[in-house]
Amino acid sequence: QQMYSMEQLLNLLGAAWKQSKRDAEGFASLSEVGQRAKAVQSFSVRNYGARSLSELVRGMPEFQVKETDGGGLLVRRVR
Repeated sequence: QQMYSMEQLLNLLGAAWKQSKRDAEGFASLSEVGQRAKAVQSFSVRNYGARSLSELVRGMPEFQVKETDGGGLLVRRVR
């Protein structure tokens, strides 16, 4: 598995977020963002010391994560 620089990772996840369906506040389903990112480039969150995509994204100040009432996770880019 290829390891990306943080800038490349941000670009990959940012592009996946832009391609995903977003609500009026700009939040997209984290699972859709992950699927789109994997479709573009094969990457593993474990390469960045994270156990899950949500853990990885929560550690990136460029993204905001919120939980839905049903327990799903939404993400939006804030910078």
